[in-house]
Amino acid sequence: MLLSLKNIFTPQAIAATLTKLPDLATTVLDTAFPDRPTHPFAVVGVGELTRIVGTVPVVRRGGQPVAVGGEGYDVQLIAPKPVKPSIEVTAAELNDLKLILGNAAALETWRSSKVDSLRRLVRDTTEAMASVVLYTGKVNWPSRIDGGGHESYVIDYGPVLTHTPAAMLTGDSKASAAYKLLLAMRTAIRQAGIGGKVAFHAGSDVFSVLLDICQAWTSTADSGQGLRVEISQEQGKLVIGGFPVTLMDEAYPHPVTGEWTNKLEPKALVAYATDAPGKVWYCAIDSISAANAATPFYVVPEPLPGDSGFRLIAQSKPLPARNPKTICKAIVVA
Repeated sequence: MLLSLKNIFTPQAIAATLTKLPDLATTVLDTAFPDRPTHPFAVVGVGELTRIVGTVPVVRRGGQPVAVGGEGYDVQLIAPKPVKPSIEVTAAELNDLKLILGNAAALETWRSSKVDSLRRLVRDTTEAMASVVLYTGKVNWPSRIDGGGHESYVIDYGPVLTHTPAAMLTGDSKASAAYKLLLAMRTAIRQAGIGGKVAFHAGSDVFSVLLDICQAWTSTADSGQGLRVEISQEQGKLVIGGFPVTLMDEAYPHPVTGEWTNKLEPKALVAYATDAPGKVWYCAIDSISAANAATPFYVVPEPLPGDSGFRLIAQSKPLPARNPKTICKAIVVA
């Protein structure tokens, strides 16, 4: 049966199935990391990474720094940690599967269901990793170690820009005050010398205050600049003086504790340069059956202990990277 499963989940079959599935929409990847190429190797050179993030990153494993960079340094290549979610195929399901092995349409439906479940897990994990990079300037994700434990694996690209507003926003603030705040955060990014066009992600508390401000705004008289404020018909979207602001109230389950974790703090506002986007490399995976190919997604079947079924293991090696000087973060509500 293992051979049959391997034949069902060949690279060609997986690729064909993926082309038939709808695109997955994820906020951070789609807005701040639109460039997502495959990488031919399982590692990324420090020089290649530095061209994106602007500085030599600091790598930490288990809290301890590992030197990277030029001649005499310990690490010239950075190896992303694999993302490997799995789902089980029970013995009962295998018996059902035997009945459809000769039915191409039914088999494709079954494979499509499994591939879709696994690709969503991989995409959600990659999205969560990218959100940590966008809002903190570093990859910081738990990595499983021998013995079943975990250690922190950190690639620190440097601190993001910050802005301290002269006054916190409230529902009574004028639209012009909100506009000046957005303008100041764009200026911080421009003065850093990288990027000039910006968009914003707003934590849930910030977005609620901005929504109150926009709903109370009735004229441009207070701005003196013909300020336009729009409440988009699309859920969670505002436009203030031409600056798009997107609600970021999403959370993800922590991979170790399972506790739901906000991607962005409710009281935070983040500006990011849209003309200096981040990048996610999908590096070559460690799989003989996939010929160690560079692919965003692959599935490998593996027998479960006790001959009780099989496990379908998805494999991906994403490495999100972004120059921290293209990001400006501020706490703007009390």
